[in-house]
Amino acid sequence: MKNNDKLTGYIAVCIYACFSGISFAWTKRLLENGIPVFTIVLIRLIIGASFLFLALKLSGKLEPMKRKDFFTFVCLALGEPVVYFIGEDFGMKFVDASFASVIIALIPVLVAFAIPLVYGGKIKTSLVLGAGISLIGIALMSFNSGGFAFDIRGLLLLLLALGAAIWYNVFLQKLLRTYGAFSVTAYMNTIGAVMYLPLFFLFDFPYVGDANWNSQSIADLLCLGVLCSAGSYGLYSFAAKKLSVEKVSIFNNAAPIVTIFAAVFMGMETFTVRKIIGVVIVVLGVVVSQGIISNKAKAR
Repeated sequence: MKNNDKLTGYIAVCIYACFSGISFAWTKRLLENGIPVFTIVLIRLIIGASFLFLALKLSGKLEPMKRKDFFTFVCLALGEPVVYFIGEDFGMKFVDASFASVIIALIPVLVAFAIPLVYGGKIKTSLVLGAGISLIGIALMSFNSGGFAFDIRGLLLLLLALGAAIWYNVFLQKLLRTYGAFSVTAYMNTIGAVMYLPLFFLFDFPYVGDANWNSQSIADLLCLGVLCSAGSYGLYSFAAKKLSVEKVSIFNNAAPIVTIFAAVFMGMETFTVRKIIGVVIVVLGVVVSQGIISNKAKAR
């Protein structure tokens, strides 16, 4: 693989981690304004799909979907954003953020096993080791003296999100062999919006008017749509095409670092020694997962 491809891949996935981390703050603010979950996801998907289709059409880079791949795209969107967001957002109602972050941090560990098992190939020790190290860092940042609070409903919903993320990465690997990253993201957002539409009318429609709609809410939705549903997912797929799905998946565990910095900047949290150590461990895990340390050792 060319060094330029690696560099652009790492730049893309780092920006992805930043957008992904900040998205939690935007989503939390929208929920506090009484905007329902399905409404938030549906609007951000519509914005993301519209933005990508316009940009790709104007640049002449929109790739037509082949009929034989339609089912694969449906499976991709079913994993993320549909089932994943349902599992994560509703699971958070029954568990605290600390417990949820540790469960979600298992994604890279399982992806490192799932991709080779489905498509063949060797399970890379560096990926599993790095993902495991980062999981320890996430747990350290999340754990508090009161321990983890959860009930079985929250755990099951988070496990559903975990499975959906693995499912998504497996189908993403397949589609990236044929399509460009942003075309995949455009179709994924569109299909996801169609799937969320009946959920919106069934659960959220009667309560939309009761939400606190203001300029801040509109700005947050635009940021979620353009920067996250379009930009973040697109950059993740772009990086996966340049590097590998397994390698970029570990950067999901770097997103909480951005969330913490954003929360501190907004005055919602403060830095502690435990959090700083946790950040260092997560970064170490990401570095180990990319094989950088082992490659340097072999070169000596």
